Amino acid sequence: MNTPRFEPERDAARAQFLANAGWADARLEWRPGDASFRRYARLQGETRRAMLMDAPPPKEALGPFTMCGAMLSAAGITTPQILAEDSAQGFLLLEDFGDATFTNLLDAGEDPNALYALATDVLIAIRQDLGGPHPTLPHYDAAARASHVSTFLDWLWPECMDALPTADERTEFTALWRDALHQAPTLGHGFVHRDFHVDNLMRLKSRDGVAACGVLDFQDAGYGPLAYDLASLIEDARRDVPAQVRAACLARYQNAAPHLSPEDIAAALAVHGGQRHCRVAGLWVRLWRRDGKPGYLKHMQRTLNHLDHSLRHPALVDLRAFLAEKFPADARARAVSLHESAPL
Repeated sequence: MNTPRFEPERDAARAQFLANAGWADARLEWRPGDASFRRYARLQGETRRAMLMDAPPPKEALGPFTMCGAMLSAAGITTPQILAEDSAQGFLLLEDFGDATFTNLLDAGEDPNALYALATDVLIAIRQDLGGPHPTLPHYDAAARASHVSTFLDWLWPECMDALPTADERTEFTALWRDALHQAPTLGHGFVHRDFHVDNLMRLKSRDGVAACGVLDFQDAGYGPLAYDLASLIEDARRDVPAQVRAACLARYQNAAPHLSPEDIAAALAVHGGQRHCRVAGLWVRLWRRDGKPGYLKHMQRTLNHLDHSLRHPALVDLRAFLAEKFPADARARAVSLHESAPL
């Protein structure tokens, strides 16, 4: 059991919320933590279950979660039903989808082809129903997304180079990403989950079609390039995706959008996926150094392998040259070895 630290005021507020919602007598079972400040607990009553989201303000806010959940639900995507809410205190009572995350199913030996096909169908449905402008969502244009690679510069770079990048290095690196993102195909724009991978997907046996996939952790969604979520799914930083599964997902996605060329898809995945891998490589270090969560460092080698693969595309030739000179092989080796020295 993952019990949060004792916080009397927060504990009292949580107890009052549960009492007001009619769950005062439920047993709480805290779930393993994730990469945010949110915490989740399963509530077990005599004949019912629910999930509690504890999102302490000001570190977390419920508004984006409820807004994005409503948008997805209206498009036919399954998200947890909200049973009770206290936005001021940062508590939500949610429908309990169970424990059948795609991650757990894959770890138990389930056929990855069926699970990744279903996940791809969800992306296709989002493309069809939530493509186009969304004025209420944060907009992630090329300039905004180029700024997100600051995690690489602020956290991974000094860890491996023993110094922060110079002002000129920072400016050049960010500009190279901005230009590449601006010029690359996007596969269209629309609702982008921004963390679309098997940890955040659940199989719901009682439902059919796309509805059989429950989607979680969508509060950071925005309006941006649809290629980003596709890259997040098939170039997962947390687990290896078999080559044949990846190819099947791409074929399925393209069959649903035949106007997209294989060349555009490859370029979009390289650039938008590469930006994600660059950002996430820095995020793993930030989670260790700032948030006391070193466990994510075990994904560093896979993340950098994905980044290396992206950098082989001609669209990123200038970034490949920059990193070869400024962040050389020995720095990469140090990054990969960080998990060996980080206390667990």
